[in-house]
Amino acid sequence: MNKNETNQWIANYRTDQPHFGLERMVELLALRGNPHLKLKVIHIGGTNGKGSTIAFLKNMLEKMGLRVGVFSSPYLIHYTDQIAINGESIPEAKLEVLMSEYRSLLEGEYAPALQGTTEFEIITAIAYDYFASEQVDVAIMEVGMGGLLDSTNVCQPILTGITTIGLDHVALLGDTLEAIAEQKAGIIKPGVTLVTGNIVPEALAVIDQIAEAKQAPSLFYGDAYQVSHHESIVTGEVFDYTSSVRQGRFQTGLLGLHQIDNAGMALTLLDSYCQETGRELPENDLVAQALKETIWPGRLEVVSRKPLMILDGAHNPHAIKALLETLDERFADYHKEILFTCIKTKALEDMLDLLENLPDTNLTLTHFDDGRATDEEVLKKVAYSRNLSYQSWQAFLDQNMIDDEEKKQLG
Repeated sequence: MNKNETNQWIANYRTDQPHFGLERMVELLALRGNPHLKLKVIHIGGTNGKGSTIAFLKNMLEKMGLRVGVFSSPYLIHYTDQIAINGESIPEAKLEVLMSEYRSLLEGEYAPALQGTTEFEIITAIAYDYFASEQVDVAIMEVGMGGLLDSTNVCQPILTGITTIGLDHVALLGDTLEAIAEQKAGIIKPGVTLVTGNIVPEALAVIDQIAEAKQAPSLFYGDAYQVSHHESIVTGEVFDYTSSVRQGRFQTGLLGLHQIDNAGMALTLLDSYCQETGRELPENDLVAQALKETIWPGRLEVVSRKPLMILDGAHNPHAIKALLETLDERFADYHKEILFTCIKTKALEDMLDLLENLPDTNLTLTHFDDGRATDEEVLKKVAYSRNLSYQSWQAFLDQNMIDDEEKKQLG
């Protein structure tokens, strides 16, 4: 299959109403020789912060000279974005070969047993397959949704991590923080060390109870390790970190006060990984350089400086609050033009309630061409009811991608 054929083929397995369960993943991977059981896996779940935490952790592990596989979701442009080793995406040719092999399984004699397999299950299985064939030192696997019944949760990890708990995917995971925490805690394994991020007490209590029942040693934010903000600078956040095995002052390469929580959790995961695998803890200078150099597309990413344009993938109220905190702290004196949209399963009204409270801001809604996107007519009605602007994203960019000097000349 070529690139277009693979895209078209796997898209046929996309569904908005999947049947959750691990049976198909177990069956599919067994037919491939159980590659997921041949890997040292760090399994990361949580509502927000997974991608940034993984990016920090990946950079530090790479600085130690390790071969690090990362599976993340969703992809930004193409499926290859989701599967990478030391920052290099899986080659398209390799992905096409693997997809052809999986197609033979899904459409051949094993088809009845694999009926109902989803797009995400296929790409997750391919990630495990690829990392095993490439013999990575460690594979960092990001949970897609929830945890307990997520496709990634067939592994036997050496470490697990839960970043944050917030309201998201409530129709599938539950409409309380406690219910969502129970689903996220489904990745906790008996006897396997758990590291948590900055989690609200009512959700942490649920996670603690499950970890205790499984006799999983737990390293909680604010207890086993502490982070405190020192200052914000142009290129990131400076913070102090303290644990029983490491103390120091570090700088993130990512903007946002919440990034010090993610970086602190990544440091704790790093040191725990070293202890679990018998490796010497890296020096502060090495990890400091790795944290400072970390980038993660779509997370308060500065995509233009003249005019200043920032891209952020906040997609639930918890993430919007973190975004607004950073905008208020860093850009309070700026007039802001926000272009916003989301997919149809997200809490559109709740997020708009938060965004509308940002001072000196024009908020514009838009639509993008994807089957999961919120319907254009819905967005237009919401914009009208809230007295907000609605505009195509192309027109918005044409109007706003003009710096101040050009505006003066045009005026």
